[in-house]
Amino acid sequence: MEESTFPLTYQIACIVLTALFVLSFSISREPRQWRRLFQSVFQRDQPISVNKNKVLDEQLKTYGITVAMVFLVADVGCFVAGITYRDRIERNQKTTEEWYRLQELNKVQGSSQGRSATGS
Repeated sequence: MEESTFPLTYQIACIVLTALFVLSFSISREPRQWRRLFQSVFQRDQPISVNKNKVLDEQLKTYGITVAMVFLVADVGCFVAGITYRDRIERNQKTTEEWYRLQELNKVQGSSQGRSATGS
C-alpha cells in the first residue's frame, strides 16, 4: 500500500479547524445575532439589560477575532505538516550510511558546479 501524500488524520484536522475558524469568525462578525440566539435558548427567564448586552457584544467581537486567528494559524500549521508528512517520514527512515552517501554526492556536485562556473 502506497503512503498517502496528505494523510487522512491531517485532512480531518484541517476540516475541523477550518470549520471552527469559520464559526468563530462569523460569531465575531455578527455578535448580536449569536448573543440573542444564546439568550433565547439558555437565558429565557433572566431580565434583559441593554448595557450588559452591549458589553457582551463587544467582548464577543474582541475574543472572537482572537480565537478565530488562533484557529487559522493552527489550520495552516496542520496543512503544512500534512503536506510535508511524506518528506519528513522519508528523511527519518534513512540510515547514517545513506546520509553519508548523500552528503558526499552533494559535495561532488557542488565542487563540479563551482569548477564549471569559474571555467566559462
